[in-house]
Amino acid sequence: MKIVYFRFYSLLVLFSIVISTQTLKAQGCSDAGVCSIGPMTHNNTMADDASNGEIRVKPTYSLGEKQTHIIGLQLEADYNVNDKVYFQFVMPYIVSTGDLGTAAGLGDITLSLSVPVYKNDNVVATVFGGTKIPLNDGNLSDNGKALPMAYQPSLGTFDALAGIAVNVNKFLFSAGYQHPLTQNNSTYVNPNQTAESKLLTTNGYERMPDLALRAEYKKTAESKDKWSWKAGLLGIYHIGEDSYVDPETNERINIENSSGLTLNITGGIVKTFDKYTIGSDLGFPVMAREARPDGLTRTVALSFWVGWKF
Repeated sequence: MKIVYFRFYSLLVLFSIVISTQTLKAQGCSDAGVCSIGPMTHNNTMADDASNGEIRVKPTYSLGEKQTHIIGLQLEADYNVNDKVYFQFVMPYIVSTGDLGTAAGLGDITLSLSVPVYKNDNVVATVFGGTKIPLNDGNLSDNGKALPMAYQPSLGTFDALAGIAVNVNKFLFSAGYQHPLTQNNSTYVNPNQTAESKLLTTNGYERMPDLALRAEYKKTAESKDKWSWKAGLLGIYHIGEDSYVDPETNERINIENSSGLTLNITGGIVKTFDKYTIGSDLGFPVMAREARPDGLTRTVALSFWVGWKF
């Protein structure tokens, strides 16, 4: 059975590499965003045999717009309060490098609370809410030149997060909403911008909300010497067109084709060793909206993590 799990995951990795050589790219979630918080994905802390909580360290790698390499180290913590309220904390440190330069810094902190509202032998329904807190203004520069959003470790906005998740046996169905409460201070201007440009002008950037929908299947290991795995689909609908301020005319301009749906395939494996866990998660696109000024484009996103249960 171990071989089956690794073959399954190896196929996902191979497929993602093939996809990454193509021109198709899709929106990823904010490195600390609604797509992966709390019960939006299968979470060991909320399992029936869970401990009081878990602390995880997660190295990450993703490939962004115009071959921008995004390397991160993420600290995550879950805490189970009497099986009634679940708290989660996420904080990434991100280094982005590409043809235009390098930017590094702490990303966005995510805080969330999850509360199960219905539970029987086969179904668990959970609601959650939270916030995303920026640790910089989304306008880091390199050698005095403002960098595009693809290089920024933070979206630079305070966001409100909310959603619901329903577990039905081995299946998870979840929906989350992410709404910017503020906007960032980006001053990036692409002097050669065309309709085909990937790194778009975001001077005076206003980002619209996102709706995330996930359907996921998880196969739980039957014994401690085996691996659990999960696979699913993650859709992200960007509600409305983003906009920027033309620095010459001071006119606010909508970014055409920046609204719409993107779809990602996701997967992961995890193994438990008493109080310790190791795992890996993978995501890659199958369709995308045309314009993605928020810098969240990912050709492939891969992470490994080590956790300690307490």
